Amino acid sequence: MLCPAVAQAQGDAQRLEPAAETPDRLSISGSFRLRYESMENTFRLVGPAQDELLLSRLLVHAQVNGERFYGGFELQDSRAWLEQDLTPVGTDDVNALEPLRAYVGYRNENVDIQVGRMTMDVGSRRLVSRNRMRNTINSFTGVRARWSKSGGVGLQAFLTMPVARLPNNLELDRLRNNEFELDQEHWERILWGLHVADVRIGNQVHTEWYLYGIREKDRPSLPTRNRDFLTAGLRAQNSGDVWAYELETAFQHGKSRASLLPTDTTDLDHRAWFIHAEVSRKLQGSWKPRVIFRFDYASGDEDPDDGEFNRFDTLYGDRRWEFGPTGIYGALTRSNILSPGIALRSKPGPSTDFRIDYRPAWLASDRDFMPTAVLRDRDGNSGSFIGHQVDLRWRWWSASRDLTVDFTAAYLWKGEFLKNAPGAPTSSNTAYAYISTAMAF
Repeated sequence: MLCPAVAQAQGDAQRLEPAAETPDRLSISGSFRLRYESMENTFRLVGPAQDELLLSRLLVHAQVNGERFYGGFELQDSRAWLEQDLTPVGTDDVNALEPLRAYVGYRNENVDIQVGRMTMDVGSRRLVSRNRMRNTINSFTGVRARWSKSGGVGLQAFLTMPVARLPNNLELDRLRNNEFELDQEHWERILWGLHVADVRIGNQVHTEWYLYGIREKDRPSLPTRNRDFLTAGLRAQNSGDVWAYELETAFQHGKSRASLLPTDTTDLDHRAWFIHAEVSRKLQGSWKPRVIFRFDYASGDEDPDDGEFNRFDTLYGDRRWEFGPTGIYGALTRSNILSPGIALRSKPGPSTDFRIDYRPAWLASDRDFMPTAVLRDRDGNSGSFIGHQVDLRWRWWSASRDLTVDFTAAYLWKGEFLKNAPGAPTSSNTAYAYISTAMAF
């Protein structure tokens, strides 16, 4: 079972999973999304005062299903236009004509084994996910096995090479020209995991337990932080008709470096953790309102000179449903942050939904980077308060759900850190909005 807020976040997905009831059936499905974004008064170290971006994403998925064996291929074409010289365009925006998935698999009543290039949603999706709002999607090459009981996933194991999107962020001119280059996976970067789901405590509490490992090394086309650490975590939730609860925490232990720079060759002891706590309550009303109270903490690097690195690494997770829109905005993330929050979810009609979220946010460590702003005060003299963020979202979809319109707006009242940190822009508070149209076929 899923906490309602997480279930709604997962419902944002346009999963391209063709029906497989008929043996030897070929199914083809896809979607096309066009999104225009606009932002004023950047919070980043570098960025235009007024920014905009037009993004497109085409996904086409074909799958052949036999009685036990199946295979599939998914094409992703993600492009960006209207950027300025300082617009933060990167591999999260552009990935032209890329084979996102190419896989074969075997399944029976309880087991599903898949080999090849794939996308993955694991657990809460906070650490491994198939991205939703982001214009490009994480993919992995390797093997994944799932064992299920009574229709639910009981055990999942995977051994993969995360795919590096090309051109990479060091080739900005090629990215801005939407140039095509096949992505690559490398043995120098391995991600593996074990995930056990639906372990019950009594009749009401459902738990998940997981262990992920990542190991990587630099190469000319793959700058990394040489991460070599384990992430061990626990998630518990209780979903009722009126009240729902969720708690997730994870700890990281191993080695990593402080930056991607080739000149950074110092291996640091990686010690980091995060916690998410949530309580939600369904209210009375025909528009089905639900109010959500949240708290998130993800550690930052306490001391840049102590030989440790304490900033939590969100691996390949998603954040949009908890920390606000990403795109050219993306102010808050699950790293070096302390943030409570309150949210309202509603469904005014059969073809619309609405949400509004409010979060004040602080740096967990005032001597570490705010990762999304690339701002840091090594002495901690600029304070820790990031600011107040409000974001709202309204969506409409057709009766057949083949057409979706999404409008989102966010406003960030800058706090003392975003005003006083070395290099912080002197502009006013940040305003952001997008409008998106998606068609499924």
